Amino acid sequence: MDFSSWRFGLGTTNGAKRLAVQMATGAEPICLSVPSGISDQPMSEDETITGAINRAKAVLEALPEAQIGLGLEGGLMYDDRFTHQWYLISVCAAWDGRQLFLGKGLSFPMPHLAAERILQEKIELHTVIDEWGKTTNSNHRGGAYGLLTNDQVRRADVFRDAVIAAITPFHSPFY
Repeated sequence: MDFSSWRFGLGTTNGAKRLAVQMATGAEPICLSVPSGISDQPMSEDETITGAINRAKAVLEALPEAQIGLGLEGGLMYDDRFTHQWYLISVCAAWDGRQLFLGKGLSFPMPHLAAERILQEKIELHTVIDEWGKTTNSNHRGGAYGLLTNDQVRRADVFRDAVIAAITPFHSPFY
């Protein structure tokens, strides 16, 4: 599907998320930083989804020229049932003022040491990844995915898939 004529509002100015929307749609999103209404480091799937929805709705309200508001939110969630492991998750909420759809990217296991530091020190994941990768602003580029996979998977790749999943119902005849 050619989305190049669609107007997407993106509720952040984050470079990796902007690239994800470009890769998913072929369109340049209108980027505007809007509040997520959640903590800086979401620590559950519900909180991550809530942040994505809040961003999608806020950006569409703030940008009347946009057809669809997109909220992209990354967070951590703990699987207390099967693996007893922390996972990095990526969510896209797509909102056109009437319908809301969610798309999710890859769920990726996180090293225990990263999760322990985040919980104990009350810091964001990108702080740990910046330290481990000896860089800054990793969350605007490859992120944790890039560091842990030696750039086989990058943050924009995972969010791209979430964007595709969230916007598909707006154009597919099967919905």
